[in-house]
Amino acid sequence: MKKIVFYLSVVLFTTAMFAQKSVNNYKYVIVPNRFEFQTKTEQYQLNSLTKFLFNKAGFNVFLSSDEMPKEVIQNNCSTLVGNVVDDSNMFTTKLKIQLVDCYNKTIFETLVVKSKEKDFKTAYHKAIRKAFEEINSLNYSYQPIENNKYKEVVEEKIVVQPKPKIVEKEVVDKNIVKNKKVVKEVIEVRAIPKMKKEVETAIKVVKTEKKINARKTLLGNYIFERWGMSTISKKEGNYVVVGGDENFEYATIYKTAKPTIFIIKWVAYKQPQLLEIDSDGNLKIDSEKGVKTIKRVD
Repeated sequence: MKKIVFYLSVVLFTTAMFAQKSVNNYKYVIVPNRFEFQTKTEQYQLNSLTKFLFNKAGFNVFLSSDEMPKEVIQNNCSTLVGNVVDDSNMFTTKLKIQLVDCYNKTIFETLVVKSKEKDFKTAYHKAIRKAFEEINSLNYSYQPIENNKYKEVVEEKIVVQPKPKIVEKEVVDKNIVKNKKVVKEVIEVRAIPKMKKEVETAIKVVKTEKKINARKTLLGNYIFERWGMSTISKKEGNYVVVGGDENFEYATIYKTAKPTIFIIKWVAYKQPQLLEIDSDGNLKIDSEKGVKTIKRVD
């Protein structure tokens, strides 16, 4: 009964901790170079204006094309994405600002603001500045969650001091005087398979790294189902996919903390997908119908 009560207490504490998570628990904000409703990068200077207003509100903010701190690259869950969502119609510019975490969960969202200015640039700028009045009222101040750090330290200590190793050491100490040869043989028998396994693992890692390094990056030519022969090239710190008869730029690929894992965002779809480059240089895209393989042809 005590164990059940303890377990429930831990669950309730953990749930409460995450429920209280706010924008103050995130250290950085990243503003995309192009929002979903924009037809080109930095259209109407909205992206740089959004970055400027986030900075003014006290946030540590970068455009997605900026050089990121090492901390952001290693742990993108310490960041929020600052999105501008457009819901305009023919007569009125309507938008809102969202702060979204690495799990695509909206942490904060402003009310929809409106502008009836006829000039698009003027209308967007007025609406964004008005939306930021609500963000300014948050009085943002970075507050890291200390509980997570404590949990990591406790787990690390448990891993460093496993019980099997302590028991094995005691058995050796009791029998070392009686039969030194037997104890020596037991230690060698236990150590050799472990050493062999570590060597085999190291060899596999080296081989895999060599194969991936041989390809170096995503740059190259691929066969995409709908577009046929397509080319992936670098653009503004990310990658773009160009194909079709008109050389249409139909997707953007973003980097993640892992060198072989990326996020692909299609122009025709709102929902991004995970993309992985394998040891042969082929691309594996996680779609609703399963994993699709895009063959490299160069």
